[in-house]
Amino acid sequence: MDNMSGVSVFVQAAETLSFVEAGRVLGISASAVGKSIARLENRLGARLFHRSTRSMTLTAEGGALHRSNIPGDRKST
Repeated sequence: MDNMSGVSVFVQAAETLSFVEAGRVLGISASAVGKSIARLENRLGARLFHRSTRSMTLTAEGGALHRSNIPGDRKST
């Protein structure tokens, strides 16, 4: 995946807070979502999600990246 598709995968995962759901929307496996996020985190040198077996939330860095990649009219929601 190229840089832009990695960001697209991240945005979908951030909006759904689920690798499984993001994969369903994007037509790829949850594993592919996770690997794409891991590559993006490596490139950026920052964790984008707090992950546990039961939940997933954005880190401060993940929240900033998400806000910078959504259209202006959706930033306040």
